[in-house]
Amino acid sequence: MIIGLAICAGLATAFLLFKPFFNDCEKFGECIRYWLTPDIVSMIRGEWAEDQWASMKLFLYVGLSIGSGILTAVGLHKLFG
Repeated sequence: MIIGLAICAGLATAFLLFKPFFNDCEKFGECIRYWLTPDIVSMIRGEWAEDQWASMKLFLYVGLSIGSGILTAVGLHKLFG
């Protein structure tokens, strides 16, 4: 039960933060593309700053989503476990 609620909290956080972080699926796909592109290739293309910014946004988005699920699980476990 606690794990299910933690997963729901993480998914809800991901859903609520998607629009402020990426605006649309195209920007999300662009962040994934930059994340998968090696930094040296981005430097050669002159897109290194954009690559770093997109990677940071994606990392922060995933971290906040997973973190909210973990914190929910820990908090519920302390309250009811």
